[in-house]
Amino acid sequence: MSSEAENLRTLNRTLDALTLLSGSWPAPGIQGAIMRRSGVAIDVATAVLLLKLAHLGGSARPSLLGRTTHTNASTVSKTLARMTAAGLVHRAAEQGDLRAVSITLTPRGHAAVEAINNAGMSILDEAVKDWPIEDIRRFARYLQRLAQALTPPALD
Repeated sequence: MSSEAENLRTLNRTLDALTLLSGSWPAPGIQGAIMRRSGVAIDVATAVLLLKLAHLGGSARPSLLGRTTHTNASTVSKTLARMTAAGLVHRAAEQGDLRAVSITLTPRGHAAVEAINNAGMSILDEAVKDWPIEDIRRFARYLQRLAQALTPPALD
């Protein structure tokens, strides 16, 4: 058996696993379970923007949120209006350009992000409960490395 053939089989198994994960983790069932467990009363679309905003450092322009979540401007605008009304984010004109708007997490938004992340980690913990800790650590390092390699930098 050649190492090239084995590499191709390994890449194929990896691609199959990524396809399964990318279809399962964002699916309404798992995301709904995360939201219910978190106790945060927002829809999944709002949670996606909220978590992306936190990932971007807690403040970003709506256009960047749209590009990094692959969401159109109209949907971003409507979702941000719900987030603002819920007290999760604050909208403010940027200094020097009153046309530009910056969206910033509020303390309530930070608390929601923490609750959602904790709920997601709880579900993930259940999924790997029988794994040795070193396997979990190794998997996390490899998955993070792969995610960084496959994710282009977000530019605004």
